[in-house]
Amino acid sequence: MDTFVTTLSNGLAMLTDPGFVLVVAAATLWGIMSGSMPGLSASLAVGVALPFTFVLNPVQAVASLVAVLVGVNYGNSLPAVALGIPGTPAAILTAQEGFQLHKNGRGATALGVTYVASITGQAVSILVFIAFVVPLAGLAYLFLPAEIFAMTLLGMTAVIGLAGRSIVKGIAAGSFGLLLGLIGRDPINSVPRFTFGVHQLNDGLNVIAVVIGLLAVSELIRSMRQVYEWRAKMVNVSTAFPPLSVIRRCLPAIGIGTVVGSIVGILPGASADAAAFLSYQQAKSRSKTPEEFGHGSLEGIAANEAAQNACQAGDLIPTLAVGIPGGATMVLILAALTMHGLIPGPLLLRETPELLYGSIAGLIVATIALVILGWPLARLAIRVATLNRSIVLSSALTLVIFGVYVLHQSAFDVLVLVFFSVVGYFMIRYGYPVAAAALGLILGGRMESALRQGLLLSDSDLLTMISRPVTATILVIAGVLLVYGILTERRLRARARAGEPVVRADDEDLPPSQTMINVGVNE
Repeated sequence: MDTFVTTLSNGLAMLTDPGFVLVVAAATLWGIMSGSMPGLSASLAVGVALPFTFVLNPVQAVASLVAVLVGVNYGNSLPAVALGIPGTPAAILTAQEGFQLHKNGRGATALGVTYVASITGQAVSILVFIAFVVPLAGLAYLFLPAEIFAMTLLGMTAVIGLAGRSIVKGIAAGSFGLLLGLIGRDPINSVPRFTFGVHQLNDGLNVIAVVIGLLAVSELIRSMRQVYEWRAKMVNVSTAFPPLSVIRRCLPAIGIGTVVGSIVGILPGASADAAAFLSYQQAKSRSKTPEEFGHGSLEGIAANEAAQNACQAGDLIPTLAVGIPGGATMVLILAALTMHGLIPGPLLLRETPELLYGSIAGLIVATIALVILGWPLARLAIRVATLNRSIVLSSALTLVIFGVYVLHQSAFDVLVLVFFSVVGYFMIRYGYPVAAAALGLILGGRMESALRQGLLLSDSDLLTMISRPVTATILVIAGVLLVYGILTERRLRARARAGEPVVRADDEDLPPSQTMINVGVNE
């Protein structure tokens, strides 16, 4: 308890820095506006902001990126309610319920419930984050090169094993990322390798350019291929706050979403999408009016929004404490840490505790910004959502290219960005998880260095190295995750053969409003 209070106090102490507060508040605002524009995913919002964080110190950079995610998770609900178009897949159920209410003249009520549920889920998740991340950071003294190798392998396995439909494709994507990580200088003797005579590759690929290309711009290209139009659906929206009686009715659903989101967020490889669907189903099963679900349920909105916002802080726990990203956007945060010369994991929080305090402060500032700005910005953000789609997407692409270029004033980095954007697009199109490839690149150097150092310490005996108690335990967990992923894949294929609906969040040529909108919610 003393550690919890001390950590929270140190986080609150950082709020006395006006510059820190201003930067994080601006990042939250960017996240809200990005989330309110269909076509700009959370990965893209973070990807656009990422190059600009390198003018900040590491603490401000991580806090800002966390704030962007907080803003996106709130902003994505605004077009979902007003237009029936979710800003991100996690808001699909909000779109289903909220747009029905909006068409019935209750759009302001839906927006009010969204506002309260988002803030509640986000605030509670901060306490969960502090409660779990500090004990995990206390394990730092157990980690030598062998354990670090096992942890990086666990991180790869978590993303591959829980990535989706094809373990083979997940392994292929992860291996591709690991191979990219071999380009550049050997970690032991610093001799350039696999550069193919290109001197710009002597120090390896620009990780930021590759990761943003794979995770962010690939989604941008995919959005450009979608030709749906959302502006025709725009109708007038009142922003009168709903009565407290309505909010009280939704409190049980908000509680369910907050608990489910916090738990799911802690699990490596889980996502806000999974938390939203699970909490929605739980709220429906406990509702006194389950017949409203699928036809304009305020409880459904409350559970969904609370869950995806609560999941956000939970995602940070495995990312910062053990170096395992909680989702694709957390891979971008890992990339930011790497570019700042920091190594995520237990040693990070022991050696740079200010990063933990900064993350907590970032979550707090972002939550306060939602309280102050969330409701007034609802009307403005909805108007932004009606902007011409080509302008929105082309502006985002311009910002990304500019950000990557100014990072090192390198045209070669822009070429790398473009190349891997195309690679990432085709990976998504053919079912290869880009997050696994990006994580392979980020962790590849650490994995190789830890493996070779561990072998040196164990006299080149691999069995001795992996039989260390902590190392063996971590490797067993990695194996369990891989087996779980294989079993999940087989179960999904069996359901598909039986003709049962299978949840999909990435149908290539469907607008978000038509993706997963009727899966498993009206039965």
